[in-house]
Amino acid sequence: MSRIYTTFRLLVIILCISNPARAAHALPGWTHMRGDLVLQWDLGNDKATLSHRVKGGVMWQGSLLPSLWYENPKKEKRYSKAVVQSAVKEGDKLVVSLQWPGLGKGRLLVENTATGWRFTELSAEWAAFTPKIIEMYLGASMLVNGANVQPTWDRPFMPDWQSFGYCVPGAKAGTVQSYFRSWDFGHTTIALGNFGPSMGTPYGAAFPRPVLFAGMGSDGGWLTAGAGRVPNAAMSLKIQSTRGCLQFLYREDLWGTPTGKTRIWKDLARFAIDTTAYGSFRQYYASFPGVEKSNAGESLRKQTASIWNTWGMWRWKKYPIRPIADFMEKMQNEVMVLDDPWESSQGSGVPDLKKFPDFYQDIAYIRNKGVEVGVWETIGWIKDTVACGLGKKDLILDKNGKPCMANWNFDPQGDAYYCMDFSSEKTRKFLWDRTVRIMKEIKPRVIKLDFGYGLPNPDMGAPRDPALRGERHTFALMQQIAKAAKSVDPDVVIMGYGISPLWVPLTDLVSMDDQGDLWFDLHRGHQEWSVWASLLSGYGVAISGSSCYDWALDDGILLNSAILGSPGAVLPSEIAENEQVPPQFLNRRLAVNLWHRRTAKWEPRWYNSSTGNMQGPPQLKCWGRVEEGNLTALVLREGERAQTVENINWTGQWALISQDNAPITTSGQVALIPFAPGHITLFTQNKPTKIIHRNINGESTLDHWKWADGKLTITVSEEEFKNTAGYLVHAQP
Repeated sequence: MSRIYTTFRLLVIILCISNPARAAHALPGWTHMRGDLVLQWDLGNDKATLSHRVKGGVMWQGSLLPSLWYENPKKEKRYSKAVVQSAVKEGDKLVVSLQWPGLGKGRLLVENTATGWRFTELSAEWAAFTPKIIEMYLGASMLVNGANVQPTWDRPFMPDWQSFGYCVPGAKAGTVQSYFRSWDFGHTTIALGNFGPSMGTPYGAAFPRPVLFAGMGSDGGWLTAGAGRVPNAAMSLKIQSTRGCLQFLYREDLWGTPTGKTRIWKDLARFAIDTTAYGSFRQYYASFPGVEKSNAGESLRKQTASIWNTWGMWRWKKYPIRPIADFMEKMQNEVMVLDDPWESSQGSGVPDLKKFPDFYQDIAYIRNKGVEVGVWETIGWIKDTVACGLGKKDLILDKNGKPCMANWNFDPQGDAYYCMDFSSEKTRKFLWDRTVRIMKEIKPRVIKLDFGYGLPNPDMGAPRDPALRGERHTFALMQQIAKAAKSVDPDVVIMGYGISPLWVPLTDLVSMDDQGDLWFDLHRGHQEWSVWASLLSGYGVAISGSSCYDWALDDGILLNSAILGSPGAVLPSEIAENEQVPPQFLNRRLAVNLWHRRTAKWEPRWYNSSTGNMQGPPQLKCWGRVEEGNLTALVLREGERAQTVENINWTGQWALISQDNAPITTSGQVALIPFAPGHITLFTQNKPTKIIHRNINGESTLDHWKWADGKLTITVSEEEFKNTAGYLVHAQP
């Protein structure tokens, strides 16, 4: 009898050991292909790989099942990674039954789409208790025994995504860098959302955050992993000892959990692949539907307007408004944005009549010049809470129950501001009423929203409502402001900084900021930022190329703005103390202000430019703007010797901008803007009827041009260049 019992026990043990192996072996594989790239997921071993089906090289590998670092009722920290129990294919969908060891069961729904994989829904049903989630991970696993090198890491698990390199647009600024080898990071966190400075990541404040995605791979192929919905956690790319993962920071051990025994994450993540990092980003963007934005007449014209910002003078504490307006008039700008500090206190929405005693008369003065007005506004900061009618219950509190304060760089000794909690009904009402009052009293054409990145991260403070935590808090604050503004004027332009496709519904115009974060490498940095900004080109969001603070460096930035579309500026209206800006600098900005493209949907054409790779950063040389198949703008660089692009021969540097929707070579009117002395020869369908020469002093008819054999030639000498904004070629018969 004892032998039978022993044999039975051995059989049970064998079955217990072999069943999971058999179950794992029986699990279906999951594959997505793009060209010769193959993304595969072995569910039984939770190992995904990106490889080349012909060459066979692996560009990325790692796990995909989610895991939790949590606190139990005994206040012990534990780790639980989901384990597959079964998986069923239903066409292009995969239904995965999960077990959360020590916690309960769950389910993961995965979709295979034309653009890649979507984790459409992740659910968990807690058994004995509701865990307080500290962090959630995609791409983390228990530490493997026998590791040669022990990292400085206080968790029993590690990131497990492996690739030669990583790419996060604008991961660091000063100077800007987006591509990194895996060992360049060491142990670091790269904020993908709104919490960069507060999480101590490499500094990068406004543009291009939030991005909410990251690329991994090598020059053989790239995988992009990104959010499918705005997360209720702070989202980061976590790197430890060359290995990466996505981290979602919750800190429910500090702030409490949502109610109920069931937890659901909708559209947790999306995965896309392509041969380049930029290409995989484009596939990720393509997984989101376009948001219908107004493309009709005046509304679009306001969205794509040329904007002058007062910060160029106000950063010097030179606050008179009318001299800036007079200067703007010469530059033909359409909107003047009143930046910080126009308010009585930051976030009040009330003008500072001590600093600007004639505020409303100054606004009338601006409008009398035919120029619209815009205002700067902080998204979540508030300085004088008492004057604004807000109390402790309306603010983000720290773990000691005191109101959190924050600033742009989180300097503990710096001037700081309280942070509004959108969970509060009073906060929501204050934001709505403030915005409506601004809209009715000032009637701004543009509202520039700033410092969404300057809110406390979940280690410091969190909204009381769990549904509004993490990246969703900034989104909710910005959404309330946008809704309130558009309830008064549906055509008001909401300007933001982030390039995430999830922010597209809130944003009419994305600003590339003032280039302060680019530090001393402005031209290369602006080129890199321009490449990442172009990811929005298919979404009807206008892009403002902005400027730096130095007029002498403006031309290199303006060349990119000619393609991006909407010129913006934070330049001073003086070259130095009470010294006028030379016409040579004013001319080019005038030309782009006059002739920039008035459309918001386009595609980039790169020519000899590069979107970057593991051999070097993005670099713009010659590149173009394509709309509905037509080349409507073209920038020609590197023209010290004669070169040819699109059958155009040139020396010097040029921007060509169609003034209708026809290609530059068949347009009824095309602007030719020289950025250096030289010549240009291009095919035109018809002989020009006239060519207008324009500069800061006005316009005249150009007579020294040639047209022969269907080609137009214009030559600009060094002396002529100093007095030329550009040429408007009228080519209609």
